[in-house]
Amino acid sequence: MSNNVLSGTRVLVAAATLLLAACTGSDNNLGGGTVLTAEATAPNTTTTVPVTARTFPATTATLPATATLPATTALLATTALPATTATTVAPARDGLAVFDFAATQVAVGTSIEGRPITADRYGTPGGRRILVIGVIHGDEDAGVAIVDELRQRDVPDGVELWLIESMNPDGQAAQIRQNANRVDLNRNFPHEWGVIGEPGNSQYAGTGPASEPETQAMVNLITQLRPDMTIWYHQDANLIIPSTGRDGRVRARYAELSGLPMAECCGGGGVYTGIAATWARVELKQTSDAVPFIVELPGGDLTAEQVDAHTTAVLTIAAEG
Repeated sequence: MSNNVLSGTRVLVAAATLLLAACTGSDNNLGGGTVLTAEATAPNTTTTVPVTARTFPATTATLPATATLPATTALLATTALPATTATTVAPARDGLAVFDFAATQVAVGTSIEGRPITADRYGTPGGRRILVIGVIHGDEDAGVAIVDELRQRDVPDGVELWLIESMNPDGQAAQIRQNANRVDLNRNFPHEWGVIGEPGNSQYAGTGPASEPETQAMVNLITQLRPDMTIWYHQDANLIIPSTGRDGRVRARYAELSGLPMAECCGGGGVYTGIAATWARVELKQTSDAVPFIVELPGGDLTAEQVDAHTTAVLTIAAEG
């Protein structure tokens, strides 16, 4: 083989080798970087084979960081929003309001006819929670006077007092026992609810457990508030029904302070299911030794002395526990 042929062959081999190296360098630097310029000169010849340098954009490596930034910013904005929003009622949970009990007034719900049901807080935030409901049967509203007087009194230290003037404002406005759907709300609570009467009957229990918005609102409130004591005012029987344990002691103390007798109520073989205080007792006993009970006031308007006695009874049992 002649020297010229050999030299030409060496040039071709060197060029091919360098070209292969350049291609291989390109595959290994897909994520960015520079393939170094190489220049090969065949021995015994002046022919030079250039290998062109190739540079990959360095900006490719910064794309993930740039893409992540907007998503992080959006997450921080979403997380911070609730903390900067001050409301008495937070967004609904499963269709029911989530309450802010740091507020001095909570919107519990609305009646059939759109009247508000509200709870007002007095006393020591975070103290023993006492809930008083002035009206459940619309035409038994003497308890409003007790609620109004409680608003004026000093609440004992360590007691967080919650007052609801009426959980049946439509019935109270119309001076009827039931709500605007003609449902007896004290037969509509979910524990052991039963079919009682029909529309037009004074104790009609509704179409199902907690079928009424007023009942739903109170169930939601009590489930979240979990008061240590809950008092519902009724009228005409003029008594407090006896009980046992702590429940019995609290009732007896209230009767002593208010002047009401301890006696069984409402005989005659009636069926009484879906009662608010019974539901509350079952619900709250799951987590505490809570005392929900009914106070049956006498008929008619209360005298100033009676209002004072009942107000004193509430605040005393609240302080004594």
